[in-house]
Amino acid sequence: MEALITDTRLKQRDDTSSRIVEDSIGRRAAERLVAVLKTSPPRKNRLALFQKFRWATRRWSLKQIFYRMRLPVRRRRWLQDRIVATQRHFKNPNLVRTKGPAIAFGEFSGNHGLGRAAAYDVARLHEQHRSLTLVDIGDYLRGAPPKALRLEQGLENVYFLCQPDTYALVFSLISPQDIANAWRVGRWVWETPIFPEDWRFAEPLVHEVWAPSEFCAQTFRQALQVPVHVVPHAVSAPCENGIDMRRRLGIDTAACLGLAIMDIRSCPERKNPWAHVRAWQAAFGTDARYQFWIKIRVGKRTRLVLDELRELIGDAQNIHVLTEDLSNDEIVALQRAADLFISLHRSEGFGLSIYEALLLGKPVVATHWSANAEYGPTFSSYFPAPYQMKRYQDWTNHYADQTFQWAAGSVDL
Repeated sequence: MEALITDTRLKQRDDTSSRIVEDSIGRRAAERLVAVLKTSPPRKNRLALFQKFRWATRRWSLKQIFYRMRLPVRRRRWLQDRIVATQRHFKNPNLVRTKGPAIAFGEFSGNHGLGRAAAYDVARLHEQHRSLTLVDIGDYLRGAPPKALRLEQGLENVYFLCQPDTYALVFSLISPQDIANAWRVGRWVWETPIFPEDWRFAEPLVHEVWAPSEFCAQTFRQALQVPVHVVPHAVSAPCENGIDMRRRLGIDTAACLGLAIMDIRSCPERKNPWAHVRAWQAAFGTDARYQFWIKIRVGKRTRLVLDELRELIGDAQNIHVLTEDLSNDEIVALQRAADLFISLHRSEGFGLSIYEALLLGKPVVATHWSANAEYGPTFSSYFPAPYQMKRYQDWTNHYADQTFQWAAGSVDL
């Protein structure tokens, strides 16, 4: 394979002296990757069709078919449960937001995008209020029995730094009187142009909605009567923490390291891990100097995607799938160790990992559609990946309303 990057990396890695060299390595790799994405024709050969057929037979198991048949009934039951749990908590419309005492609910202990985003937002709230109480709902979401909270009198502001899906749980922790005279803010994130109708129950519960991007805000404004404000997550560049992830994972210090981070427990199609593998293969083949790691989290119904990825990777030694649970510090160390970050998603409500990588100065190759298309071009290290709009299709049936389109790249299966 034609050498894309000259061997100028120092064998002994030094963050100060080799920063310019590393940036050059990452940028050149990103340029090569984008060039391939612009020229790769759609894959329509017989092998690809056979592969899709084989995967479809695994995805459409009897268990999966039964799950999809029951899903509409379960969605209606979930919605009814949320309505019942929250119907005594309607807001008092005659209030205003203040700088007085506040409480924030969120999964602050969650080492995933929503949890990390909530933790960032807390830093901003501390600056805006005289006192701020945090309630971590992480343990409750993982099965711990809810315990009613004893809140101080005079609470003036409530922030729900969690999705409306969790409101039945959150409102079970508090009495209507606790927040009757408090201004309420819902921090909502959504990744499609269609408002989720099973969130509509939450509108009477909040005075305003904070969206992290204009992409989200447009979706919410079309459906809601409450004010919707664009308030990006208060993201800061992750700090050095002394963890050497290259050494821990056995990655050569001289290798160019590409990284993708994704959670596909609910909708693998949105994060599109297959496109990441095919793009790296198209750009760098099996060249061991170019290492690509996908940090991925799967669920019971999406675990089969790991088999599909391993089938795509084959015997290649330069593409790796990391399923190990990592702490937030380890995630940060992995981000800092990378030379470039890749996100060939179909849609993002914000794209926290993308934003973090850009703040770190890492070259980022990302599908240039949805939220990241708003802030990406403001960074010199942003490399927009081309796409075409495609009708939503998803074997997990994650989105109830399927009448929308999202992005698809040239290397999509």
